[in-house]
Amino acid sequence: MEHGLAVIGSYTESGEAGLTSYQLEGNSIERLDVADEPNPSFLDVHPSEPLIVAVNECESGEAVSYEVDSTNGQFTRLDRTETGDAGPCHVEVGPYGKYAIVAHYAGGSVALLSLRTDGALDGPLDLRRHEGGGPKNDRQASPHPHSAQFVTDSLVYVPDLGADRVAVYELDRDTDRLRPLPDAAVSCRPGSGPRHFTVPPTAPVGYLVNELNATLSVIDLADPHRPTIVETLSTLPDGVESTDTLAADVHVHPSVEYLFASNRGHDSLATFRICASPEEMVREAVTPTGGRWPRNFAIHPDSERIFVCHQHSNDVTLCAFDVVTGELYSKESLTKIGSPTCLRFI
Repeated sequence: MEHGLAVIGSYTESGEAGLTSYQLEGNSIERLDVADEPNPSFLDVHPSEPLIVAVNECESGEAVSYEVDSTNGQFTRLDRTETGDAGPCHVEVGPYGKYAIVAHYAGGSVALLSLRTDGALDGPLDLRRHEGGGPKNDRQASPHPHSAQFVTDSLVYVPDLGADRVAVYELDRDTDRLRPLPDAAVSCRPGSGPRHFTVPPTAPVGYLVNELNATLSVIDLADPHRPTIVETLSTLPDGVESTDTLAADVHVHPSVEYLFASNRGHDSLATFRICASPEEMVREAVTPTGGRWPRNFAIHPDSERIFVCHQHSNDVTLCAFDVVTGELYSKESLTKIGSPTCLRFI
């Protein structure tokens, strides 16, 4: 079955293996294999090869690559490299599979790694340190890049929770360098804490989830060198304050008619309907996910299933989604796993 495998990364302070592969069968999953890695809190999948790249979120930041057997989910470690700074929390493999971009939350930097189809990693080829801070001293005393995404085949956006901005870089493939584009950077609302960013495949727009005030910002990408915020919406129900909630993840539904964002603390998924103009959003519902601290979630390509990683209740739940009605329901616990933080389909 296509996309019949999933890989989950976890924090490992309680003795978990780190990486776990699962077979997906309908509304159930079966554990297949594990790989011991320290705190592989985020991972990404190569666009054309059965391999993953994960970052180990530790003081001596590392990236590792694994082949994942498509028949039995067995892990084969391929390579390992330093990422150049502390606390790598996010990795994205580039659109051609030749580079990986790493965001360092603790170190305050973004790194460029090379990646080959055989899984060989090399880096950092380039390391760019951020500057700045924000008004919330407990979280924004220094820069904290929280993710890095390719918006085009050469432009990389880096939401920085600590500095309340989205930095923009241009990848120079001739020199293997990230060239800062300061005039393209997006300034966010003070204290908002931009975290994750996603771009639908069919429209010049991006969606930015802000962790510290639990909001979603819509960004006009008609000119990706001049992005602008056009609207910001709460990811919480009307009347609910963001004091005890930290927004985490954001994904566009395969139909490109809906978008989801996760709320830790409120422990929910916000469902937004994307209007005829993709810059217009309507929050249609905020639904409990059935666990505690939904950090990362993944929408299956069949468009009907959403797998939610609950870091604090140590489980993964399945939410069913009806694309016709826009209803999210049926929160079913699939498996217990220590501190899951990221799930990707193979």
